Amino acid sequence: MTLTLRPYQREAVDAALAIPATLRRGAIVLPTGAGKTVVIARAIKEWNALSKREGRRDRRTVLGAHRIELVEQAAKMIRLMAPELRVGIVQGDRDNTGADVVCAMTQTLASERRRNRIKNVGLVVIDECHHSTATSYQAIMRHYGCYEPKGAPGAWSLGVTATMTRADKSALGDVWEDIVYMRSIAEMIDDGYLVRPRGLRVRVPDLDLRGVRRSRGDYSESDLGRAIEDSLAPEKVAEAYLEHAAEKQGIAFAPTVATAQLYADALAAVGIKAEIVHGMMAPAERAAALDRFRDGTTQVLCNCMVLTEGTDLPMAEVCVVGRPTRNKGLFIQMVGRVLRLWPGKDSALILDVVGATERNSLLGSVDLFGEDGLKIETDDPDAEIELDDLDDLSRIEEAEIAQVGADEPSWLYGQTEAVVVDLFHGSRSMWLRTRGGTWFIPAGQSRYIVVWPNPESGWDVLWLHRYAQGGDGSFGWIERGVPDLAYAMAFADDNVTRAEKDMAAREAFWRDDIRTSGKMRRAAENVGVTVRRGMTAGEISNAINIKMASDRIDWMVPRNDR
Repeated sequence: MTLTLRPYQREAVDAALAIPATLRRGAIVLPTGAGKTVVIARAIKEWNALSKREGRRDRRTVLGAHRIELVEQAAKMIRLMAPELRVGIVQGDRDNTGADVVCAMTQTLASERRRNRIKNVGLVVIDECHHSTATSYQAIMRHYGCYEPKGAPGAWSLGVTATMTRADKSALGDVWEDIVYMRSIAEMIDDGYLVRPRGLRVRVPDLDLRGVRRSRGDYSESDLGRAIEDSLAPEKVAEAYLEHAAEKQGIAFAPTVATAQLYADALAAVGIKAEIVHGMMAPAERAAALDRFRDGTTQVLCNCMVLTEGTDLPMAEVCVVGRPTRNKGLFIQMVGRVLRLWPGKDSALILDVVGATERNSLLGSVDLFGEDGLKIETDDPDAEIELDDLDDLSRIEEAEIAQVGADEPSWLYGQTEAVVVDLFHGSRSMWLRTRGGTWFIPAGQSRYIVVWPNPESGWDVLWLHRYAQGGDGSFGWIERGVPDLAYAMAFADDNVTRAEKDMAAREAFWRDDIRTSGKMRRAAENVGVTVRRGMTAGEISNAINIKMASDRIDWMVPRNDR
């Protein structure tokens, strides 16, 4: 099944496919939450199909990333988007060097022996390509001819990142010839694809960074850890979290494992369930901690720089910037973790207890040319700029996070029975939720299209007959193991047939009608739904569907519901 791309994703794919006509190495910059893995997967799919039509031998793709989580995530999405391609992973004992698309860690591909076994490569994709100045990346790109002159044999390269900037001022322009497509955080927020951030600074009076050394353009992590540990920062984090986000899930960033533990202990002392994750944990142990966060057992994950890239935790609504940084790219990566859409989430709180917002902005910068690059700074680091007040977001290079000040975030507390959700922006369908919390579309007279958690990872999309149970025609899988809830909902939305659209459409003309028929009232009574004075036809229909779908669906949902 083909997934309908968001308009900007279509533009990004088209821009990527145009790279070989004029360049060898082009990059795309998309914020966290924009679906860059979807763009990568679709670009690979379409480039492979085009190369096949042209009869090219070198139509294989190599995708490199610096973390195994990114490799696994990319492989899963490519399999989902391009089931006709053989997608393999090269890592340890896994040696699928003969696949159409080979996904591997850059550390693995740094081995010339491994590279020599992957032949006929025409496209090299670099995920998180702001790391591409490193020797390992350069060895990969040079091996496959990405630096050969235009017209000479060799692969072309696509780089994708959320932050085309580095703290150590390495010149990314020596790697990437041009940025062929870019989308800013502000544009994504303005178009409704990310939630609006609200920033709150909490002063820590005894936190002194003047003696903290710098390493490669940013603060030394060990020195930072000692400075924070000697201050009231952990206690201030806990106090601020309890006051401003007591019921919200969040992610706290710390410079060292010891500091992360201090933050977790301080939060626990005020009654907030917190635990730490860090790079030295066993993969299974870290995965279990993330699962506890996803199912709500853990409220705050305190991490030592392992959740800045490639981690999908869209339910997080609070980012605790407990790690001072002079690296704008790192700041954007941290904040981007909480800007993803999620049901019932209307904004995100950026809780800065170390002053990171004083020198960093949320709108992503591009710095291809190292220290010689253009840098635009706001005159007033405390300036308040509301994104709604910007006339032309595409022309704004820098903007400070809007501070909360006297106005608190407008959190939405409580739940309603019927919820219209638009995680995949532009959805045509009325999304409802069962009493057990499962999302579904009432499609036509006979089907529910349902999204529920996959027992292993991600989300499953299926349809269920409203009445028939067991046997052929009672259910069917649409997609399984979709890594992101928004895209699972998009697959569901695309499965609504032409004949079902009127019933499923959230904008259907009949929904606002208050002259409800006797037939609809009797249908409500038959399933135990009370029709109150003034209810519209749409509200009655929603109540009926929620009652029936709850009875039909909730007992079947896998127990690890997230």
